[in-house]
Amino acid sequence: MRPDAEATQEERRRERRPPLLAVTFVRKVASLDYTIGIEELCNRIYGGVFMNPNKLKFWVDQDLEKHCFLLLAQELSLTWIDNEQYWGWIDQKEKCFSGEVDIPAAELLEVCWLSIWGKFKTIMLSPKTPYEVAFVVKMNENSRGWHAPVNLSLTLPDGTTQGRIENLEEKQKGGWIDILAGTFMTNPKNVGEISFSFSETGGHWKSGILIKGVVLRPKD
Repeated sequence: MRPDAEATQEERRRERRPPLLAVTFVRKVASLDYTIGIEELCNRIYGGVFMNPNKLKFWVDQDLEKHCFLLLAQELSLTWIDNEQYWGWIDQKEKCFSGEVDIPAAELLEVCWLSIWGKFKTIMLSPKTPYEVAFVVKMNENSRGWHAPVNLSLTLPDGTTQGRIENLEEKQKGGWIDILAGTFMTNPKNVGEISFSFSETGGHWKSGILIKGVVLRPKD
């Protein structure tokens, strides 16, 4: 290898350093060996690691150098989830630093009262950053009962609530899509816990949707 090529490679290695808070966070929460080098840490942090099996995925956006999280379906509260008549679980592929792994997604079989909600602590996010919160869902080809729009909400630590509606009947089927709940800025006023919900309680029966989880990521 030419000296100038070696120098360039060394510069890239030095530049590829994730945020210090992300390194500390992953090593502490994921219980990683402190002897793991910075290159391997970068692979894990930028590729994505599961902090809690089947519940939480963490990664850093390599372009923005900001924290991202995917709160998986098993960490959310879903009405009637314990009744096999209404919900089931089905493994879906999710990328992480080691490749693709199976994660459990909630499959709606049929309900007339749909209510999903969750919460998250903003202290885990990057400071002074605009974030978006979105439900990650997939509409099956045979989905039905979505003529009424779903209601989405995001409540911030200061009590401020954002609300919006979304018509899922118009969404593409067969692929994962993001359904935005709301956006906010991480600042001293918003330190605490946020909550978010996804519901349709009109009383008619609906079916054929998969819930992967809720993604929290910086707005580009």
